[in-house]
Amino acid sequence: MEETVTLPDAATHYLVHPLDLPEARDRFRNGWLVGACTSLPVATLVAAIVGYLSLNWFGPVMVFLALSIFGALAARWFSDRAWDYIPRRRQDRDRPLPRLWELGSAAVLALVLGAALLLIVFRLDNPDVPIPVRSYTFGGCAVAALLVLGDAVFGLIRPSGRRRALAGLPGVAVVVFATVLAYAQWFDDAVSKPDVFWGALTLAAAAILVGAARLWDRRRTTAAVAAAE
Repeated sequence: MEETVTLPDAATHYLVHPLDLPEARDRFRNGWLVGACTSLPVATLVAAIVGYLSLNWFGPVMVFLALSIFGALAARWFSDRAWDYIPRRRQDRDRPLPRLWELGSAAVLALVLGAALLLIVFRLDNPDVPIPVRSYTFGGCAVAALLVLGDAVFGLIRPSGRRRALAGLPGVAVVVFATVLAYAQWFDDAVSKPDVFWGALTLAAAAILVGAARLWDRRRTTAAVAAAE
């Protein structure tokens, strides 16, 4: 293999990441940027926004496919070209991304999520939407905001979850802000408390089911690993 770049001394710096090499750094950063802007959650939200604004199904489908498929291919191409500068045996594949990059990826998702939530908030503020519908939706939104806020606080308290919690702060801020804005926009003095309760109960029940499924899957995986050992 012909070396096209000068690698760090293997005696002191054996495992190498594209961020360590000026020649590979730009391509790796481009791959991360494309991946952050075309991830599945971002593609889904952008497609939903396009569908809401265009009122047809063709545009959102094309947008989703273009972002998710071509975005993934482009991100993979840039990333692979960056890793090509490093021999396979010396590649540091397990190194985490810089925290600022993780925060940037979360900020991209939070920005698109914020746009989608704003569309929902102002659509449900129209006079043709009954108070019970707004109340039920707000109940679910309030529980969702409490869940993401509680998860962030719990993650920040635990050293093992602090990195993930910090990366998720932009999304948490968007959800909480949208919930507060929804209450301010939707309700003057008329709130259907029973519908708020049922909306909150529905979301809470869904969260419990998802949490139970994740816990069961985690225990099953742990048991399988223990049995294999």
